[in-house]
Amino acid sequence: MAERPLTLMAVHAHPDDEATSTGGVLARYAAEGITTVLVTCTDGRCGDGPGGVKPGDPGHDPAAVVAMRQAELEASCAVLKVSRLETLGYADSGMMGWPPTTSPARSGRRRSRRPRVGSRS
Repeated sequence: MAERPLTLMAVHAHPDDEATSTGGVLARYAAEGITTVLVTCTDGRCGDGPGGVKPGDPGHDPAAVVAMRQAELEASCAVLKVSRLETLGYADSGMMGWPPTTSPARSGRRRSRRPRVGSRS
């Protein structure tokens, strides 16, 4: 039986989490020829806006933040050589104690990727 190729999947809440946590791992395994999949759950709308404008401050435009964070996420994936980016489209609910997010219909997406990782001797 032929061995299936390895796939490494990283799942993060926000755009930019890959850069601050698993970026090195993703880049390393991509460089070794392993398929890498990055799943980002939220759109990042509760992040800082252009010029550092904080959520709730005058001038914070959630739509502009989403566009900026998506562009940054795509650029990060290019640098890290991520094979496939999956965005789930949840609205960013911010920090603990903020109103909860609601879920778009995304059933079955995780199962369709079937991550498989292993060690080599």
